Amino acid sequence: MLQNDEASWSNPKVLVTLLVIFLCGAAFGSVLTRRYIHQRIDNRHPVAITLQNLKAELNLTPEQEKIITKELDDYVKYYQNIQEEWQDVAAVGKRHIFDVLTPEQKKRFNEIFDQLPR
Repeated sequence: MLQNDEASWSNPKVLVTLLVIFLCGAAFGSVLTRRYIHQRIDNRHPVAITLQNLKAELNLTPEQEKIITKELDDYVKYYQNIQEEWQDVAAVGKRHIFDVLTPEQKKRFNEIFDQLPR
């Protein structure tokens, strides 16, 4: 049997000690994640590719430069089209949500929507 001076799970001192250990571990993990893991992930993103960068780094021939220019232009047009389509889909979705709201809800919805980052 347990004596009164032995620690058990119901002892508040044991529970507080475990809570402090858990919180210290969570804080350490958070700092570690923010300092090291996020830095490494952020550093893996490539710098924007421009024709000037490629010309300088790859020593392109005029023919290569012509082909790469066309490809980069096509990419920019494609990206702009996707962005326009995304904005259209978002506008339609917002309109559908707006249609089912009461006047008070519409006012509040607009306030919430205006606070979102652009």
